[in-house]
Amino acid sequence: MTEPSPKTKEKNAPWYVKAFVGLHLLAITIWSLPNPPEEILQGKRVPKGSDWILVWNHKHLKARQEVQAYLFILGWWQYWDMFAPNPSSMDIWADAEVIYKDGTRRHYQYPRIYLLPIPSKYPNERFRKFYERVNEDKYAFLWPQFALRIAYLNDNPQNPPVRVRLTRHWLMIAPPGAPQQKEYSHYMYYDYVVDQRKLAKMRLSP
Repeated sequence: MTEPSPKTKEKNAPWYVKAFVGLHLLAITIWSLPNPPEEILQGKRVPKGSDWILVWNHKHLKARQEVQAYLFILGWWQYWDMFAPNPSSMDIWADAEVIYKDGTRRHYQYPRIYLLPIPSKYPNERFRKFYERVNEDKYAFLWPQFALRIAYLNDNPQNPPVRVRLTRHWLMIAPPGAPQQKEYSHYMYYDYVVDQRKLAKMRLSP
């Protein structure tokens, strides 16, 4: 008669893994809770019901530097402005004019989701999200690097690009039932003189 095999020990995660998961869930919950309505933040309305939870979270947890540093540095932050409370009502996209040393010009279309085939829309959504931020004036410090990257994408070592002119195009989406404007507004907002030394370094690295 064979003896029964000893019972195998159940596998379990170490305590520090459980602690990390718990703290991570806490951090993303703190950040994912919506901010209180603007009228409450401005003192125009008294919080009621669950508003008190949102106010307390906004003032005492979401504002903590430790929470923000953890989420922003590791890229785990998220915003719900695509859904609520005020989804974006602007369609915005970009293109650029690339001017070469010999005076020739090329039009560069920054990836625009509307123009892409369906299989390419999802993997290229990050480009739309990036431009949604980088086009704003408060991120103007990124414009030179953005334009330099476009120069690199349209590079010709025998006839290098010398200028990149960035243009934004935007259209406000009308609310339901209102007439919709069809023509986009546009504005050439940045004229970049290509730094040839930086462009040469980019050629050396893939």
